[in-house]
Amino acid sequence: MKDLLLQDVAHDCAVNRFGFYCVPEAFQHTEVAKKLRRGEVNEPRTLELISRMVGEGDVISGGSFIGDFLPPLSSFLVPGARVHSFEPNPDAFDAASQVIALNALLNVDLHPVAVGKEEAVLPFQNMRRSGKAMGGLSKIVEEHIEGQTVEVPVTRLDDLIDAGRKISVLQLDIEGQEWPALQGAQGIITRNMPMIVVESLETTEARVDEDKLAELAPDAGYKFMGKMERNSFFLPLAARGL
Repeated sequence: MKDLLLQDVAHDCAVNRFGFYCVPEAFQHTEVAKKLRRGEVNEPRTLELISRMVGEGDVISGGSFIGDFLPPLSSFLVPGARVHSFEPNPDAFDAASQVIALNALLNVDLHPVAVGKEEAVLPFQNMRRSGKAMGGLSKIVEEHIEGQTVEVPVTRLDDLIDAGRKISVLQLDIEGQEWPALQGAQGIITRNMPMIVVESLETTEARVDEDKLAELAPDAGYKFMGKMERNSFFLPLAARGL
């Protein structure tokens, strides 16, 4: 983690009811950054639901972007439980690391990787053609684009997180890579049957994901429960005796 020099970033700092944040200049145009700088919480209803569903388990949440979810998720956990997060964008990873330090989040593990179906090194687009940072819209792409992409390591969630951890919630917002990430978490999903939360802009996408989850974890009985704040929610009905 880079040394945190508050005098260098004070004008980019923000606070809400969960804690403190540092917003790099390159990301201040993003929706998340604007909310934080107004003292607001990003996706508060999603976070409130996660707080009620996490129980005694861990939360997987990624990509972390600038760490806006990390302080609230950390506060929801019982002693001994952990937040597992990841962020392949180097600048966003540094910002999220600063959030962990500012708030002394001792139960958060942050990894500088992308997650997917299998281990790889892939091009990750974090800059627009104009030279402006893409922020939370950064994503894995098929080919390298000079000046716009960087090479990032990709790993499976099954390899990133110890198989002995109890996972209660799996939340993903990774710009179209949610399904490969779920495929790479098949072991976690079949063992733990967590509530799954994924960003999906269309309800039709969620219906397709429900069918895919039925194949990925047939014993869990995942059911699409609806959408809120651009997120789709899936519950494992078998884990609830339904």
